Amino acid sequence: MANKMEHRLNLKQLEALSDLPLVFLITHDQSKSWPITHAISWVYAKDEQTVRFAIEADSHIVKTLAEHPVFTLIFFADQSAYSLTCTEVKRWDPTAEVPLKLAFYEGKVEEVRDILFYGAAVSNRPRIEKTYDETAALRLDQQMHAILKA
Repeated sequence: MANKMEHRLNLKQLEALSDLPLVFLITHDQSKSWPITHAISWVYAKDEQTVRFAIEADSHIVKTLAEHPVFTLIFFADQSAYSLTCTEVKRWDPTAEVPLKLAFYEGKVEEVRDILFYGAAVSNRPRIEKTYDETAALRLDQQMHAILKA
């Protein structure tokens, strides 16, 4: 079902974007006129039209989003790969205390496109394995998830 396009997330996509999945965040660098891609996991679909994420406050993405407030996420759900484009991107400040210097963003879903080639299925979504203190990583992930959900 490649190239099927919707203007909102469906239930399975919402679920996939609600458990801190590995996603690829793409923004546009105006000065270089090319895309910038980062792998992130602090992402959360607040509802079928709103997606939030957190990145390091000193990330180059902060500058690219200020210059061009649009982002695309590549993610996996329901045995496929999707491209999700959001506009009206704005930075927001959480009410909870944040242990790191992070920037929080929210965008309005404009387009969700199935981008997997015809005749293929994604059998397992990629999983992230933390390479530092597992207890600290879990605690930080839970805190970020709660902030993104608020």
